[in-house]
Amino acid sequence: MTTVRVPYKQIRGKVQPIIPIGMKLGETWKRFEAYVDSGATYTLIQAQQIDPAFLDFRTGERVAIQVGSGSTIAVYLHQIQLQLGTELLTCPVGISDQLGIRLNVLGKAGIFDRFHVCFRQSQRSLLFEKIEVTGEDSSG
Repeated sequence: MTTVRVPYKQIRGKVQPIIPIGMKLGETWKRFEAYVDSGATYTLIQAQQIDPAFLDFRTGERVAIQVGSGSTIAVYLHQIQLQLGTELLTCPVGISDQLGIRLNVLGKAGIFDRFHVCFRQSQRSLLFEKIEVTGEDSSG
């Protein structure tokens, strides 16, 4: 079983579950940092961090996402290849120029159904264990 262990990062004086991820944009890989949020449906990236030469983010499927304040923002979904540790996977990634936080977010869609995700707070790290599918439906 493949396991990826990622230490938390210190930001603004606090240690948080912020991890590096790679994202393939065109033929180029770009590194992002993302706050791992088990309450977020999608991985969300700030549009300002996307070079329009590699991706016109508004070409994605437009959806409205409700954020923590209760308001909704426009997000454009794309199927994008991500790198998490040594693992490569394609999942929906939302890009928005309306994110009200300074952090990107790593959400559940395409991630939490492929990995058992363990927040190891006392060790200040995250553990991603790849779910091995053996041909039978193991969702039950």
